Amino acid sequence: MADSDLPQGMPHICVCLCDRGSKSDRSVGEDIRDELESGTTIFPVVEDLKLFSELVPEQLTFANGIAWQDDASLQRLVRVLLEELGIEDQQRRVFISHRRTDGLGVAEQLHDQLSHFKFQPFIDRFAIREGTDFQEEISHALEDHAFLLLLETPDAHTSDWVFDEVDYALSHAMGILIVRWPGDVREVPGSGGLPRHSLSDDEVTTDDHGYSILTDAGLDRLLEAIEAAHARGLVRRRRLLVESVREAAVAAGVDSCISLRDWKLLIGTSEGLSVVGTSPRLPSAIDLQAVDEASTQANADLPGVLVHSARALPTDLRRHLEWVSHTRSMRVIPENAIGGWWIDGH
Repeated sequence: MADSDLPQGMPHICVCLCDRGSKSDRSVGEDIRDELESGTTIFPVVEDLKLFSELVPEQLTFANGIAWQDDASLQRLVRVLLEELGIEDQQRRVFISHRRTDGLGVAEQLHDQLSHFKFQPFIDRFAIREGTDFQEEISHALEDHAFLLLLETPDAHTSDWVFDEVDYALSHAMGILIVRWPGDVREVPGSGGLPRHSLSDDEVTTDDHGYSILTDAGLDRLLEAIEAAHARGLVRRRRLLVESVREAAVAAGVDSCISLRDWKLLIGTSEGLSVVGTSPRLPSAIDLQAVDEASTQANADLPGVLVHSARALPTDLRRHLEWVSHTRSMRVIPENAIGGWWIDGH
């Protein structure tokens, strides 16, 4: 489809399935050039990355290639495309909850492997500095990751920390996936009915130090489950947050409420229009920038509101966001206070 055939402002991407024929086909090269000049992001897809330079047209040799070899690589390709279109989350963060006595080996194994799959995993022993308020840091980390991966090992149900992390995730509508160990393992209190990925006996082994770890096959199967659960969990969290804002706006009697791209709303009141963005994690300067850009795309310098679901913002973060937004007509508001924004006449 030519660029002119697409509605103005609609996000679009291009996938180039490359083989030796496409490399030498002049018409393919011309189409690629036209798309690049129009600002389209093009993904070169090859069967074998080792043959990248032999298969990809010259106009695309600057880009990172994507391999398509089997069902697993196809799933990764689909997720990359969904991320580029803004349908799936690009910041894939995972909080790994575990009991150290029998879950540390797998937690560290997953931390390493998830990092290779564009995730940002969190384990307390790696991320929390000595001398800091441990409980406060854990709360902030949960807010900022918005997805809990619980390792339900035989000892996990005895940990107060694990219980608190699950309780926090549930009360904040975070995405959750529980990795259940084989055998007669007791559920962590309060986790009944939550999504579970059950490991089989042959997927758990021990390393040279006696720690439980996953086999390669078990690890591959779990990584696929995490990718799928994370995508579902973050979409659900974003949808709930947007609907909460919409319901608060309607209850406050706004004149109009229109959905925009990337989980934003255009709200109309007697005072005028405003753009409302949402953040499923701790809000950031990038989130404020996205709201500001949405205001510009609406062909007006509209007031902006960024809504988040965190119970409380860290002091340093709150001050930073105030500094970033002080020259713009923009506010950062918790979800439970957004209704008052319109009731008070803003």
